[in-house]
Amino acid sequence: MEKVLIDTNVLVNFLLKTKFSEKSKEIIKTALTLYFPVIFVNIFEEAIFILIREELKSKGISEFYDQKEFLENYGYENLFIHRKFMDFLRKAEINVLENRFESRDFLWILEEYRLLPNDALIAATCKHYGIRKIATFDEDFKRVDFLEVLEL
Repeated sequence: MEKVLIDTNVLVNFLLKTKFSEKSKEIIKTALTLYFPVIFVNIFEEAIFILIREELKSKGISEFYDQKEFLENYGYENLFIHRKFMDFLRKAEINVLENRFESRDFLWILEEYRLLPNDALIAATCKHYGIRKIATFDEDFKRVDFLEVLEL
């Protein structure tokens, strides 16, 4: 079965209630049905960071340093979204792969496709693993000729 990378924006919109939640559900369903879904370590970290940040915002803690202070003082005991994310990955059998890439590929992808560094890291890691499909809302990946954005 062919691998598909699920990008942070699809995961976050799947787990939070947003205007993209329904579309994210469709994308996740397709990815789980037709492909072998994977994410990379940087996507894993970024998704958890965003989810925790949004959960803290829902509790009225919006500023970064206030959020950091909250976590330092109270930890994660009263937060749940990161556990929900981990449970989802486990139940959906979405594997987390290490970021692996050649430095020259990263630099070439960064400059050739005019991507932000994190997106270039994702594309270079896809290249390393031979992943040709990506589930994302990020239009920038459409410029990468060796990746196909999963369209629904």
